Amino acid sequence: MNGVMKKSSFGAWAAAAAILWMAAGLSACGEKGKQGAAVSRPVVQDVEVVVIRPVPRETTAEALGTVRARTTAAVAPQVMGRLTGVAVSEGSVVAAGALLATIDDTTVRAHLSSAEGAVAEAEAAREEADRAISQAEAGNTLAEKTFERFRKLLEGKVVTPQEFDEVEMRRTVAVKELERAQQKRVQVSAKIAQARGQADAAKAMLAWARVTAPFAGVIVEKRADAGSMAVPGVPLFVLEDPRRHRIEASVSETYLPFLKVGTPVQGILDADPGKPFSAVVTEIVPAIDPISRTFTVKADLPAGRARSGQSGKVRFAAGKGTVLAVPKRAITRAGSVDGVFTVGALDNVARLSMITLGAEFDDRVEVLSGIEDGARVALSPIDKLSDGARVEVRR
Repeated sequence: MNGVMKKSSFGAWAAAAAILWMAAGLSACGEKGKQGAAVSRPVVQDVEVVVIRPVPRETTAEALGTVRARTTAAVAPQVMGRLTGVAVSEGSVVAAGALLATIDDTTVRAHLSSAEGAVAEAEAAREEADRAISQAEAGNTLAEKTFERFRKLLEGKVVTPQEFDEVEMRRTVAVKELERAQQKRVQVSAKIAQARGQADAAKAMLAWARVTAPFAGVIVEKRADAGSMAVPGVPLFVLEDPRRHRIEASVSETYLPFLKVGTPVQGILDADPGKPFSAVVTEIVPAIDPISRTFTVKADLPAGRARSGQSGKVRFAAGKGTVLAVPKRAITRAGSVDGVFTVGALDNVARLSMITLGAEFDDRVEVLSGIEDGARVALSPIDKLSDGARVEVRR
């Protein structure tokens, strides 16, 4: 029995030893695998490295903006009526004074006819008043001469005082008749002026029944069709001059000291960010929006560079400071983002770091995020580096 127990104990010990040996072997294999993986990393030799430090420069700021035509007009009618015709559509190119729409002018023509009739009637009345004045002036002249003659006769006692009084009364009546004729002419002249004013107003309203373009441009919006009711002050069309555009940006009030009329800025259209253009501030709205705490800056765009409604940015100098920047040749593209290879100071391993870029200056680009002060960034050979590669730094 003791022999059996000894034999069983020996077998158990042997099994345990075998398990420990296998575990040790697997552990060794694992270590060997790790060493093999480390050894298999590619080694890139003669890698040029630069330490990134803050550099002084003029800082820049950006503000979002919208492109608008420098000259825009909302064309509205000046009289009420039904539209009898619309001569343009969106996209139509029109000259200054071109017909855009017509409004029913039946009522206006009736008013004009009535006013012209009143003018003719008043002018006829003035002619009659002129004749009455002529007659009154002749009667007054005769009465005056008769009065002078009878006055002398009275002094010579040739006529009686009663006869002289009758002549004097006729002279007074002649003077009053002349005054009434002259007053009548003044009244008729006033009626003529009033009638002519009404006729001129009717002619103006008749002209307003034709809605015309105030300047040469392009119809960018049509808001009514034939048969619609035209209401004074309610725009029918939006017209703009396509030759001149500007970008209007809302800028934080923080940058108010840095911008004034004539300040050079850089414009960037979102549709073509790779082609920035130089511009100059032409107008600043002095009032600050109390809600957004921004003010509006306007800068003219080069001819033919943009269309109304496009989005863009205005970039401008915003004082001096320090920024982190990397040389342009250190930047690599990884998909749709920018990155640089940083090299560890202890292990000399290249690691791809995604970064956010800012403004360019000289041969460098501002880094807004992704790396920190003191980072070692590889400059060359970028095309041979990969994430996790070991490098041999150039001395």
